[in-house]
This record gives sequence, structure tokens and C-alpha cells, in this order.
Amino acid sequence: MVPKYLAAGMRKSLHTCGKKVIMAGDGVNDSPALSESDCGVAINSGAAITREIADVTISEDDLRSLVTMRRLSNALMQRIHDNYRKIISFHSFLILMGVFCVFPSSVTALLHNASTIGFSLSNMTDLPEE
Repeated sequence: MVPKYLAAGMRKSLHTCGKKVIMAGDGVNDSPALSESDCGVAINSGAAITREIADVTISEDDLRSLVTMRRLSNALMQRIHDNYRKIISFHSFLILMGVFCVFPSSVTALLHNASTIGFSLSNMTDLPEE
């Protein structure tokens, strides 16, 4: 187990190197470390001040839920990046078709609105579980 004073020194050295630091805790003594970290995670059954200071509170007493949160976060960010590329590509295509008079403006407006509904509906699906 890493002593608290050593852990604090490690956090500060990681911060000075430009690294992101996450701290998980459940007690009053963890509160300063949670507030100094980039992301503080509190256990729901822990002290009230810890839950108040933390950025994220997990409802389970099992730290393996942090791994699940990380996987969901990665999947969500991947979905955001994919959607950004799809939307920019399709809307750029519509703009070009409108500029070069390939599609009339009513058709491009219809396709734009239909694509918005389509992208929204596709994002209502659950994230894949791995």
C-alpha cells in the first residue's frame, strides 16, 4: 500500500508532467486528494463530504465499476467522433450539391432535416457492451 504522503507527492509530480490524475476515495481523509485531482471519484457509501467534493460518485462499493465507466466513456467518445465525421461529410456534400445546382434548395433542406432525424435515431441505441 502506498503511504498517503507518498501518494500526494506522486500526484503532484504527475500534474507537473502534464498527466491527468484520478483519485478514488470514500473517507474524510480522502477529500483533499479528491479536490486536487483532475477527476475525483467517491464511493456512495462513503463520507458525505467526499461525495460532495468528488466529480463522480459511483453507486456501487466495487471499484471495478470504474473500469465499466472508462469503457462507456471510450465508447461514447468514439460515437461522438464518428458522428462528427459523418455529419460534417454529409452536410458538406449537401452544400456542394446546392452550390453547383445539382439539387434544388428544397431537396437539400429536406435531406438535411432527414439526416438530422436519422443521426438522432441512430444515437438512441445502447452503447455496445464489450
